[in-house]
Amino acid sequence: MIKRTVAIILSTVLVLGMIGCSDNKEDANNDVAPIKVETRDALPGEWSKDLTRDEVSELHKEILARVEETATFYGLDYEVTEEVKEDANGLSINDNHINIDIEDPESNRLESMYYGFKQYGTDLASGELVMKISSVLDKKAIEEEGVFDFGGTSFAAFSEAFTGVTGRDYTELNQQIYDMITGDNNATTIENNLDGVRETISITDNFLLYTLQTKEYQFK
Repeated sequence: MIKRTVAIILSTVLVLGMIGCSDNKEDANNDVAPIKVETRDALPGEWSKDLTRDEVSELHKEILARVEETATFYGLDYEVTEEVKEDANGLSINDNHINIDIEDPESNRLESMYYGFKQYGTDLASGELVMKISSVLDKKAIEEEGVFDFGGTSFAAFSEAFTGVTGRDYTELNQQIYDMITGDNNATTIENNLDGVRETISITDNFLLYTLQTKEYQFK
């Protein structure tokens, strides 16, 4: 089981070039974005240890409870759903998730949020935990303020609900996002390793997509 006291291991990769996400807010919603997350090599860290289906299921329940508590704290309506779908390749996906969709969101604040436990195949042979948060940016306002305060948004609260680690120093991440917005680092995507959880921040035009993703656990 994942240890909650372990410190976040932070390593950053700036990925140059344009990303493929849309400027439509529904890209952060699982109903619109491709269901199957691209398979990637596991990152080093506590979250990348092999876990059984029962262990991941229990972990999911803990995270889901924290996400619901966070949504309630911010007064946000949410929906918890379990559904079975097929992706474009016919792969069966069991998706137990929570969705938040704000009709008239403020700029630079949460617009939509998805967190879920996805299990793949009719035999549920593998699975992963994924969170996606979207926001419409007011780049002019951010540049005038001279900072992007990630820790001052609900993004940080939901991120910490996922990892279970609080008190993260967002100074470096704030600067990275601000430099992306102003174009100072020529990057459109940032990737960080949060002790085995892949943290990705992507910006296209005025749309920001924040993603947390574990490795795809293979259940035996």
